[in-house]
Order: sequence, then structure tokens, then C-alpha cells
Amino acid sequence: MSVATLAAANVKIVHDKKQNLKRFAELIEEAASKGADVLVLPEAGLQGYADFDLSGKAKAEQKQYYFREAETMAGPSVQAIAVLARKHDMLIQLGMAERALHGNAIYNSTALIGPEGVIGVYRKIHNQFEFPYFNPGEEMPVFETPLGVFGSIICYDLCFPELLRTYAVKGADVVLMSTAWPMRGHDRDTDYHGWAMDTAAQGNAFFNQNWLVISNHCEKGAYSQNVDYYGGSQIVDPRGKVVSYLADDEGLVIHTADLQEEILKSRTEEFFGLNLLQDRRPEHYAAVVDQSHRYPSSGMATEHSLAKPRAVKHLPLSSKPAAE
Repeated sequence: MSVATLAAANVKIVHDKKQNLKRFAELIEEAASKGADVLVLPEAGLQGYADFDLSGKAKAEQKQYYFREAETMAGPSVQAIAVLARKHDMLIQLGMAERALHGNAIYNSTALIGPEGVIGVYRKIHNQFEFPYFNPGEEMPVFETPLGVFGSIICYDLCFPELLRTYAVKGADVVLMSTAWPMRGHDRDTDYHGWAMDTAAQGNAFFNQNWLVISNHCEKGAYSQNVDYYGGSQIVDPRGKVVSYLADDEGLVIHTADLQEEILKSRTEEFFGLNLLQDRRPEHYAAVVDQSHRYPSSGMATEHSLAKPRAVKHLPLSSKPAAE
């Protein structure tokens, strides 16, 4: 039995670490008062997310901001969160601009922080449009804890089911997602860019039959682009069902369950009793990791990638196997 209370925050984030930390401390206290064992905070929540519409001097100043404000995992902000994690015996996922211990590399990272300090770090892998500010991560770690096995993703990672399937194969019970997921308009009911997150979240949780916990920003009219963040912090169970959801107000989503028991039921009782991980046929999926026809990161097709497929000879429907 591993009954645990999962929580995630909808938060209005600013480009000010001191203010963000103060708000996080309030949310951690609120989550603790509601019995939370795990709390997820948003992507780059410590320093604030980047404004990608900047150019010239403004863009340079934003780069300088991240170089000044990025912290290592031994920095004061992580330590401040660790004090609260210890106080409340809680696991807290913090999104932050992380400074590498050596060199000038800055990463868009999450730190999973527990009562004993930093349990593990994930650096965003799928960050092709963030290269002016953040380096890409390379590893997909899972973290074993007394509550279960956790994996971490950040925002755009959700759109790549290979990553979440990798965590499931590695035994992750829960995937924690910190995001800064925006809309392209201002109407939640009609904005595809926003609700695409909900669709992807439910699909990934269902396909992997494990938990997904999402924390998002909820600012309105942010940055030079007048961006409305989608909010939509949520907890999705191993059936792909949303069990707790908050639209665009600040606050917490919370759900209590026996994490492993619900995973077991989803893989043995529900959906016809089918265990999707067990029924995989990975020997047939080589094309998924075949890089010989991979498009470049710019998305522009090359002559090689658009080469005509080899001709395949098909037998007429009425044909019978030839006699040997």
C-alpha cells in the first residue's frame, strides 16, 4: 500500500526570485495543511519563463538576467525549498534555470527536493526553441522514493510519448510535469494551443497506465506578447481520467490515492484487463529510433529525408502462395 496525496500549483510567476519564493512558501504551507505528500511547481517558476518575442538589446538583457539569476542545485533557493520539504516531510518539484557546476551552461531544469535535500535533477530535453537561453538536457532519470518511482518532464516534453513511455518502462509510477504552457488567444474554450495540453496529458497517462501531475503558470497578459497562460494544472490517473483540475485561478489541485494499487487495477481490471506495457512489441518499433531519416531540428526536410520510398511489390488479392 502506498497511499499518498499528490498536489500541483497554478501560479502567477514574475521575473523576481524573491517574490516567487515567497509565493511558493505560501503554497507549500497550504499544501501541507491539506496533507500533501508531493507538490509540483511550474516550469522556470523560480526565475520566470523567457519572453521569446524580444530582439536586440531587450533579448540580450534577458540573457543576462538568466545568467545572473540561475542557480546551482546547492544554491540558496533550492536550500530554502529543502528546508520546507524537511519541515513538512514532502517531495517538492521546483522548476528553475539551473547553472551547471562547471562552465557557463544554463539549463531549464526541475529539482525533486525531499526532506534530505535534492533527490534528483531533470534537464529539459525537448527545448529546441529555447537555445538562446537554455542548453538541452540529455538524460531521462527516474527517482526512487518511499512513495514510489518518479519521473520528471518539462512542458514541450509532453508532446513526445517516447519520453513518457521510457519512464514507464523504467518503472515510473508518477510523472511530474512542470510547464509554462501558453495559449495563443484569450479564450480558454476555443484555444487549441491550450487544450492540446489536456489531450496530450490524458493520452500519455492512459497509454502508460501511470499517474501524471501537471503544474502550470496562470498569468494573463504576460510579457511583450500579451500571453495568457493556460493554467489547467491537473492530476491524471492511470486510466487517463482527470481527477483534479484548476482552470486559470491561482491555487492547488489535490488528490489522494493508493498510487500503486490504482496502477495495478488499470493494468489488470480496467480497459478489458489489458496491460499496455506488457503487450508492447518493441522488436517491431525500430523505426521510432532510426535516425537515418530524421529531419533536421529546423523542421526543414532534406533531399535525403524526402527520398522516394522503395517500391514494394504487392500480390493481387486473388493470388495464392506459389507452390514450393
